[in-house]
Amino acid sequence: MERYYVDLSAVRKTSAIDIVSTILEFQKPAEFSTILFTGHQDCGKSTELKRIHKQWEEQYRVIYLEVNEETDINDARYIDLYLIVIKQVEFELRKLGLKFDTKLLENFESWFKDITK
Repeated sequence: MERYYVDLSAVRKTSAIDIVSTILEFQKPAEFSTILFTGHQDCGKSTELKRIHKQWEEQYRVIYLEVNEETDINDARYIDLYLIVIKQVEFELRKLGLKFDTKLLENFESWFKDITK
């Protein structure tokens, strides 16, 4: 993949990887960031995200998922997105041999029951 990558940051007038890296470098433990990648279809969003993943996988536990592989994006609701994220986080924790905190799991189940009524 690397040999096919074309760095278009000069045209974009920004480098997504540099911006995200700066955010992550100054972030304190247990802090969270929300970063939105937008653009028209096939403009390179996924490519940039995969490059960020590769750069940070040594220091962070990066969970990369493609929602369109999990659900029909034209019929997705925010609940579907929450479930996809929780499913992937649980899968990654299981791969590491870790388990969800019991209280956290109970809180999530309670929230899910309320939200799906």
